[in-house]
Amino acid sequence: MPSLPRLKLISILLGLIPIVFFTWSLFSFSINIPWLDDFEAPMTIRAWFAHPDWFDRLKMIWFPNNEHRIVTLRLWVMVHYFVFHQLDLKALLLTSHLYIIIIFVLMWFNLPLKNRWWYFLPIPFLYLNFQYHLNTFWFIVSIQRNLVIGFGFLAMFCLSRGGNKLFVTGIVCTMLACMSNSDGLLFIASGGMILLTAFDLKKLVIWVVVFITFLTLFFWNYPSMGANQNGLIYLLGHPWQSIQGFFVFLGGSADYFNEQDSSIRLVFSFTMGFLLFIIIIWGFQRWVFIKALKTYPSLLNRWTSQEMANPSQLFLAGCLTFCLLNGVLLAVLRSKYGPFVFLIGNYKIIATLAMLLTYVLSTHLVSSNFTTKWVLPVAMIFWLSSIITYYPAIKSRKEFLLQDYQSFIHEKQGLGFSKENVKKYDLHLMMVQMLNKGEFKPAIK
Repeated sequence: MPSLPRLKLISILLGLIPIVFFTWSLFSFSINIPWLDDFEAPMTIRAWFAHPDWFDRLKMIWFPNNEHRIVTLRLWVMVHYFVFHQLDLKALLLTSHLYIIIIFVLMWFNLPLKNRWWYFLPIPFLYLNFQYHLNTFWFIVSIQRNLVIGFGFLAMFCLSRGGNKLFVTGIVCTMLACMSNSDGLLFIASGGMILLTAFDLKKLVIWVVVFITFLTLFFWNYPSMGANQNGLIYLLGHPWQSIQGFFVFLGGSADYFNEQDSSIRLVFSFTMGFLLFIIIIWGFQRWVFIKALKTYPSLLNRWTSQEMANPSQLFLAGCLTFCLLNGVLLAVLRSKYGPFVFLIGNYKIIATLAMLLTYVLSTHLVSSNFTTKWVLPVAMIFWLSSIITYYPAIKSRKEFLLQDYQSFIHEKQGLGFSKENVKKYDLHLMMVQMLNKGEFKPAIK
């Protein structure tokens, strides 16, 4: 049997495999070509210079895109443009993935202290899979989600650790998450839950006042496309579909039949989602409540004495609340589009986060020996399976964009738009002008 230092070195090299492969994939298959909503980036640059008045520019940055405030993305695009004097979608997408470092660091600090490395080893395999490849390689979706998750998880960490400075940082990070994508608003509820559980009522009152004011401004003159209202109406007549949809969404990381709309996809995802939900409820019940009863016979006394949960429990509860609320929101508002809507690729990153957080929760209830013997092999198989299942789609997507870009340049159609819409929004003219000025340089082989 290898010595302990040699075994540790082997395990480190093993943990680097998914990190290196994911990084290589990002550089290899990300591409500086916009598709559909990605045109928001060059249109932001055009709109900025079309409005010399600063008040108009601020209104343009604040205005929603498809019912989402994407303030952080637009500001990031403009900062990148002024620094480098060009639009590089690939560079913006790559830098947004620095949020993964934040996720891994936060997961590390919320694992058990004893044998922490062995508990951490499955995490790169679980998270750096290709189930959510649409979220990874599609520019606008990737940046929106990455910013929401990065800022939101930082906010939950700050709130769970307490302290006035961290509380202010948590408020700022939550606001940035909200202004990155609409599901960032769910961190408001998650943060409030953390403060309530911690019995920090003074901060909770401040939190409520701050975010009531923020939400008033957020939804002021907010345009609606009617999708949410229609979803609520459908829910009243088909509640069971929404319940099923919640578990299908939560178990989206088990969707290995992406090429067909078959019931087997729904069964696998529903089963995975239901299993995760049971583990989450059981885990918190055992970790928080059963252990507490030995020391605190009264949960009310434990809560009022601010001993209901430790910082790690609060952090995991806040992040899991965000994931679960995502599932509830989609189940309520999107079930009318059919059961397969919950398995859209850019939703699966939330399902993957739920799986990752459930694993971190379980590490406080199982031994590191169990993790290395059982969880790690399963995580490795899960990671390899995602490559086998989804890598052909990742490769073909890049090839498709390269071909479609030629059609866009020469035939004035493509990249998600008909010839009529290309003309209507002056998309071809905009891109040609940026090409001629050297402001846009697609990597065309």
